[in-house]
Amino acid sequence: MSQTNNKKQTIDFYNANAEQYVAETSNLDVSDHRNRFLNFIPNGGHILDLGCGSGRDSRFFIDRGYSVTAVDASEEIAKLASEFIGKTVDVLAFQELDCFEAFDGIWACASLLHCPKSEMDSVIRRMTKALKPSGIVYMSFKYGLGERVDERGRFFNDYTEADLSELLVSHSDLEIIDLFTESKPLRGGFQTWLNLYAKKQADNDA
Repeated sequence: MSQTNNKKQTIDFYNANAEQYVAETSNLDVSDHRNRFLNFIPNGGHILDLGCGSGRDSRFFIDRGYSVTAVDASEEIAKLASEFIGKTVDVLAFQELDCFEAFDGIWACASLLHCPKSEMDSVIRRMTKALKPSGIVYMSFKYGLGERVDERGRFFNDYTEADLSELLVSHSDLEIIDLFTESKPLRGGFQTWLNLYAKKQADNDA
């Protein structure tokens, strides 16, 4: 199956199963990562929730006084998230991000894992462009090798520490702060996640 079809099939799954997905993920505990992420964001700073899903994390940030722009590629997910966070969630794919130094932080929690590896370099460049100097990005992936389609028909890219480090080599304006794995409960089992925190160089660091 082509990457275009893989992306369409993945979005179709979320559109068809939006309520179920929101129910499954709205209470997942990522508070440790949210709190660490916010340590890098100025009070009231502007955060992009890239692939916001249920809006769980956007709501957390909004409730703490941050300005949040939330986007998701699934129209049905975006509708539910809009209701939950009390503001419009735009329907936007990673590849459509086109901003210049607009955000103090980009939160991409378990979202970029649906982006084909052949497009990751371009997407990271778009994300870096959208970050203000000294801005922070958090992203997480399922740990593993290669690309796959799961039993639900969703496309995934899996990464190891070496793979993700290699991907960022060409992005010299992004400095890796931390890269590590952890195991978290998911759908009745456990999933190993790969987590990345990276910081955009300040203008005077370039």
